[in-house]
Amino acid sequence: MESILCFDVGGTSIKYGLSDEQNKGRLLARGSLPNVIRTEGAAAFVRSIIAVTDRITAAEKVSGIAISLAGVVDCGTGQLIRPSQYFPGLDRINLSVILGEKTGLPVSVENDVNCAALAEYHYGAGKGARKLLMMTIGTGIGGAILFDGRLYRGSTFAAGEIGQARLGSARTWEDWASVTALLQEAAAVRPDHADKLDGRAFFALVAAGDGALRQVLAELVHRWAVGIVSLCWILNPDRVIIGGGISAQHAVLQPLLDAALRQEMEPLLRERTDVCFARLGNDAGMLGAACYFRQRHRQHKKDSGAVQVSMEFT
Repeated sequence: MESILCFDVGGTSIKYGLSDEQNKGRLLARGSLPNVIRTEGAAAFVRSIIAVTDRITAAEKVSGIAISLAGVVDCGTGQLIRPSQYFPGLDRINLSVILGEKTGLPVSVENDVNCAALAEYHYGAGKGARKLLMMTIGTGIGGAILFDGRLYRGSTFAAGEIGQARLGSARTWEDWASVTALLQEAAAVRPDHADKLDGRAFFALVAAGDGALRQVLAELVHRWAVGIVSLCWILNPDRVIIGGGISAQHAVLQPLLDAALRQEMEPLLRERTDVCFARLGNDAGMLGAACYFRQRHRQHKKDSGAVQVSMEFT
């Protein structure tokens, strides 16, 4: 059976795996390699992607390539039109065109949070939701919006870039409420740990009973609630999913989030809005990229070879 080769391009590493029709909710195989774009440049980055593609397509039957990456993506062309700061130079090349010409296979490229949202909708915490808001919290904050399982992208493909919102402040929401902000404030509280305070170390200290850091965490989660409530008044989703690496700490975060939402969210919203954490972990980007590829492929066949992509929905 033919598979889809999926890539999830992150700031420090590139994950890849195979997805087929019979096992859509899980990957048949997976691997990873370092992302060299910041140290060696875009050309070296592309060569590393091609090397993996050549190796896998030589050993497996692959029907197409699906790519998830951060930034604003023109879903019609696959061009990255507003790149993440972690992908310098990637906006000047088109992975869809390069890999398509190299392999002769169809290639799709989609925003990473859009991919994660599609995966959670079909296989994870988003099952059954009609109006879904997905947000990922890490170095920054990303978002995606699904109505009845269909991505809403907006007129410039930028819908869902919620981390760029300014909630009554000169700072963006991601500057105020991301894991980056959390660690900066934690370092100010615990300067003796500043040089080795990453996310894992932070939560280890909280688990060990550090009350000051727990208060920093509670303040961060309250900032999430402020943003979530604002978005719920605009979009009125029935489900909000929080993903990203920090979602692995859901056992610690959920009680803090519930308390913050009780404080900030009016009953009208609270009674009909489920706020929960993502379930698919690191596989979400690849699984969602495969979902998007299949959507495009079905549309491609339906349109007899001419992919028709709306500016608003696909």
